[in-house]
Amino acid sequence: MANSKQNAVTAGPGSDFRVATLGALIPFGAGLMFLVGFLWLTWFGVVLAAAGSLWWAVWWRKKHNKKFFPRDVEGGPFVLTIVITVILFIAALASM
Repeated sequence: MANSKQNAVTAGPGSDFRVATLGALIPFGAGLMFLVGFLWLTWFGVVLAAAGSLWWAVWWRKKHNKKFFPRDVEGGPFVLTIVITVILFIAALASM
């Protein structure tokens, strides 16, 4: 018997855009966190940045049912990630 249900991998173009944006922001934001940590507090800042990156990864994964790239990304955590990345980018530019 054939399965007649549609097997959609995507949750829609908006969700695909959010996941693609997160795929770019996650490593960029982590790198900015390490850069700002180093510029402000040298190696102690790098250790704090590592702890902050680990905390963010655990929070994100817990928020999305143990997936880093869920099929449908919620708006709140998505916007929060963008805001934090923009703040880190501005802090990195101001620190140089």
